[in-house]
Amino acid sequence: MNLKTFVLITAIIELLAGIGLFLAPQLMPPMTDQGPMAFTLARMYGAAAIAIGYYALMVWRNYNPGAIQGFLKTFLVFHVGVTAAALYGYNQGIAEFLPVVALHAIMAGLTIYYTVSNR
Repeated sequence: MNLKTFVLITAIIELLAGIGLFLAPQLMPPMTDQGPMAFTLARMYGAAAIAIGYYALMVWRNYNPGAIQGFLKTFLVFHVGVTAAALYGYNQGIAEFLPVVALHAIMAGLTIYYTVSNR
């Protein structure tokens, strides 16, 4: 997969997850029995995912190979941060966070790959 395709896939994943969490957090499997605080936090994450997805969409739309390092480093921080937070939740006994850990760890690994290979 080339870097531009990776940027587009990232945009789609983050936009879909963000919109889902922002508009209907109660529909996400681990959130079905949570209260207002958890729904608010999920919506806050959803807003952040929408923003990061929109950023990826704009990078894809205005693709400039010479300016991609800033995008890659921003996404690396995002994916490592989400991986760490979800791993903490998983280690606290929330098994539903394991797919989140896996997805963001894979995305972090791919981001590292593209960061190193596009210097």
